[in-house]
Amino acid sequence: MHHPYLKSRLMKIKKIRLSYEEIICSAAARELSDGDIVFVGQGYPILAALLAKKAGKDLTLIMEGGIIEFDLYRPPIHIADMTSMKGCAAACELIEIFTYYLFGECFDVGFLGASQIDKYGNINTSFQSYPDKRIAGSGGANEIGGYAKKLIIIMRHGRFVEKLPYITTPGWLEGGNSRAEAGLPGGPYAVITQKGVFKFDDETKELYLESINPKVDLEKLKKRVPWDLKVADDLKKTPLPSQEELNILRQLAPGVTIGRARWAFRQLEFLRNLSAKRLERNQRYEEKVKS
Repeated sequence: MHHPYLKSRLMKIKKIRLSYEEIICSAAARELSDGDIVFVGQGYPILAALLAKKAGKDLTLIMEGGIIEFDLYRPPIHIADMTSMKGCAAACELIEIFTYYLFGECFDVGFLGASQIDKYGNINTSFQSYPDKRIAGSGGANEIGGYAKKLIIIMRHGRFVEKLPYITTPGWLEGGNSRAEAGLPGGPYAVITQKGVFKFDDETKELYLESINPKVDLEKLKKRVPWDLKVADDLKKTPLPSQEELNILRQLAPGVTIGRARWAFRQLEFLRNLSAKRLERNQRYEEKVKS
């Protein structure tokens, strides 16, 4: 039997429900460093980069549409979403962002999403099967992955494949020195998924598992990768998001981070509580008038 004091403390412990999106964004945000100039792609990369910035990291964030140093109040729908202008320091043309800044190697980090990735970090976001089933396409992903000094990739709903049907964005190409021999700077640095965080070997450039997410079985994870996945000798557990990070994400994009259905239920619960409070207030007012 628990000691009465311990029991009272345990009764006060509140369980917090987490989503894969929150774990992924938190893990991705930790890969950014103070002083980084980050070229962010759409979707989860924007959420992760904003999380890192709002949590205190000194970052310069730039979108494909030419918006520099933005402070979003909701996730943008596209690269030229006018809501992205809130709090921005400057704006320029898309062609200027790519030709002057990106090709001039001004970006420390490129931040992209992916549908399929191979063992060397090459990305496919164009075709499920070439040329029949098309996905989204490149957008600026080819250039960002090709010219950023360091590339961080988030793969939420995608998968690892042995051979890509199409290479949208170059990673380490065929491994080793093949990327440098092709004349491309930088290269992939990390891949963040709902299962764990993956990095690349310094010599072979092959993907390996650096940290595994809580409650993920290593053997089951390895079976989902179509090659003999290497695992770090000091395999870590991916830290869970802090309460501060959860607050930031849920305020910025509740429909994404905790899911639309759960967010709808929370809104419904809020409205019910609000209605109950108003009803109680009206009843007190009526009683006061009658007296």
